[in-house]
Amino acid sequence: MSAANVDLVRASFEAFGRGDFDEAFAAYDPAVQWHTADDEPDSQTYSSLPALRRFVEHLADPWTDRFGPAVKFEDFIDCGDWVVAPWSAVLHGHGSGIEMPVAETYAVLVQDGRIRRVEEYRTVEQALKAVGPPKTEAAPPGERSRFMREE
Repeated sequence: MSAANVDLVRASFEAFGRGDFDEAFAAYDPAVQWHTADDEPDSQTYSSLPALRRFVEHLADPWTDRFGPAVKFEDFIDCGDWVVAPWSAVLHGHGSGIEMPVAETYAVLVQDGRIRRVEEYRTVEQALKAVGPPKTEAAPPGERSRFMREE
């Protein structure tokens, strides 16, 4: 079942990265919970799909490219019921054009074929500490893991 969880999360979060929320949220449980990173000034948990949709409506406001080709998922790490998905981007501010490198890691709980919970972390290490070790061995340096996104 773990590989199916990875595939589900990959498809959903790649759609999320493109800003295609209808496709992304099709895999979510209606009672999903999304907890933003603890170090954010307004860290909170969004409970329910409607609450999550309201949250993402404004994620792109300060950026010209918050969703789309700037967002790159680096890997999808199988941790059983959890899938760890680090991503990064270099975003550009509206008006100012300022470049801002951004990196986060999502820990995504899948149960009964639905995304039930998302926890945001700054690093892969933090996410793995919270959800447990990968179910597959990591690839040696310089090699792609089994669950990395194909370019």
